[in-house]
Amino acid sequence: MIPAWLYYGPEPLREWLRTLLNVSRMLPLFEPRLYQTHSLRTFWSMLIPWPSASLALYLVSALLVSVLMVAGWRSRLSLPVRYSALLLATVLLAPHLTVYDLVILAPAFLLLADWIVINPDHSAIPYFKLLLYLAFALPLLGPLARWTHVQLSVPVMAALLYGIWNLGRKPAPGANSI
Repeated sequence: MIPAWLYYGPEPLREWLRTLLNVSRMLPLFEPRLYQTHSLRTFWSMLIPWPSASLALYLVSALLVSVLMVAGWRSRLSLPVRYSALLLATVLLAPHLTVYDLVILAPAFLLLADWIVINPDHSAIPYFKLLLYLAFALPLLGPLARWTHVQLSVPVMAALLYGIWNLGRKPAPGANSI
């Protein structure tokens, strides 16, 4: 960086810093169709009309999702369930995740569905079945967010991640290899 500064001078560095400081104003240029996105950043951007408030809510919720994911990863849950939590957190934290990027959730859906089949007597199964179904189906209703300004898939994915974290916190007695 110092050789570049010596060669080009301080102006390009100043311009780069100005650009970084104005990123929040340029975000609408990156995603002209927010209703086709399924991440925490765009969830808050659609719900809250003030960019600084929506960015603050995104940062707080992203921190919470990160904490839940790390705690779930460090738990005694099986690798497939922990990997599903990682994939859900990846989708939620991605600042520019569009509808076609949701393919990353396919392994999470398969792994969690397999866990449900293996552990039919677990107390969390009805909750997980419903959330898994909704996480799969709600992106199909994404265009409704144009008018409602709520991308329903995001809170459902967050609830699924919370459920995994809660599952790792207190393993159910008699559950098969969670």
